Parts: sequence; structure tokens; C-alpha cells
Amino acid sequence: MLLLAAWLAATPAWADESLLRRYVLPNKDTLELMLPAGWADHFEQPAGGGPPTVEIAVSDGGPRQVFVRPEWADPTAKDVRELPQLRDAVRDLAERTQPDAVETYLEVRHIAGVNGVGFYFTATDRSPGSGEFKFMSQGALQAGSLTLWFTILTDEGQDTVAVEALAMLQAAVHRRTGLDQL
Repeated sequence: MLLLAAWLAATPAWADESLLRRYVLPNKDTLELMLPAGWADHFEQPAGGGPPTVEIAVSDGGPRQVFVRPEWADPTAKDVRELPQLRDAVRDLAERTQPDAVETYLEVRHIAGVNGVGFYFTATDRSPGSGEFKFMSQGALQAGSLTLWFTILTDEGQDTVAVEALAMLQAAVHRRTGLDQL
């Protein structure tokens, strides 16, 4: 009876736990993301190859609000994405976004993950259409030898969504298999 009571007491905690998801990439490596409790994902692989996109809804059946596109380096290429190049690429995204933003300046911020660093910015849509989100955070974060390009969309009162999504990205793990070199 005591064991049953302990099991029943622990059951709600299991329901609130994050969900580890593993995505097999076209280069045979894997990307691991720890989705917050209640979030639902969809792995979209474009026809003809290329980088897939992980699309995430913060509630089952809800709109997709988090998009992650892993990009891997060509194993035969000599140039590896350096931090200044990554920062410049995110700064270019911010400059292209700025004309549609409320903010007169979009600050590119540094973000550190367990397996790399990156940059992102946050913008407020000047005039979101019906059904569109008001806030966007966009950037790139290294996870091992992957670069995770991401977009996080939120509305008023969804501050925790952006915080949880950034934390999920910061904890991302890239597992190389080496199968892309066979």
C-alpha cells in the first residue's frame, strides 16, 4: 500500500518532465533536444535533401512557435563557421528585420550553450496581421559542429515560451556518427 501511494504521488511529476527528442539528420548525425513538458514537435525534411526543420508547438494542437534548422559543415570543406562570421550573419538577419520592427535598434546578444555559443536578437512586429505573432527571437547557436538556426515566435503573456525555448537550445546536443564520411 505504501509503495502504491509513493508511485501515485510521483506520477504527476512524470507528467511535468521534459521530453528528450532525438532527430536523425540527413548526414546520419543526431540532434538531441529536451522539449519542455507539453510541447509537441514535428520533424520536417525537405524533399531533395538539405537541412531539416524541427517545428515545435508549445501545446499539442497549437500553432508552431519554435523552429530549429540544424546546419552541418561539409566534412570536406576547409572553412568552419567562426564566431565573427556567425555574429555577422545574425546581425544581417537583424538588419533585414529592423524595418518591420517597433525597435529602432535590434541588439544582437551573445548566448552560450553547453556545446557552443551563438547570437540572437529579439524584435517586436510593428503591425502583426491577424493570427500572426507579435514578438520574434531569431539567431544561431552552435551545438557541437552543428549550427542551430532558430526562430521563436510569441505573443503578449508568453515570455516564458521564449525563455524555455532558449534554454532548450542551450542544452542541445549534437552526436556525430561519422557515417557521413563513409
